[in-house]
Amino acid sequence: MARPQKRRCICSVPRVTDFAPQGCDVSGSVNLTYDEYEVIRLLDYRQMTQEECAERMQISRPTVTRIYDEARRKIADMLANGRALTIAGGDVFVCPAMRPECAGEEHCCHKNKELSRGVRAVGDELPDE
Repeated sequence: MARPQKRRCICSVPRVTDFAPQGCDVSGSVNLTYDEYEVIRLLDYRQMTQEECAERMQISRPTVTRIYDEARRKIADMLANGRALTIAGGDVFVCPAMRPECAGEEHCCHKNKELSRGVRAVGDELPDE
């Protein structure tokens, strides 16, 4: 029997959740979950190590690797096949309080109230999008 999936901690839900290709017919869509978005943001945009990302999201480093590989596959599919991209869903919660490591974090929802949508505690629900 497989182990139950652990909820992933994210700093905030993204401001922009839909992207569409220009200049061609859209051929379907790809959905990036909130945890996949967060891994891409932390590893590629914030240039954290996988260990730092895992600690921030409260998951293991091998889990970060699996999430990152799946997110990159989805983004490649979107780019190569002219698909729209949506960002929604996943078993996540928004961190419940400002943490010391978030002091320089531009996207921290505790510093930027417009990013404060989403789950505040385990058991809360994300908004339907």
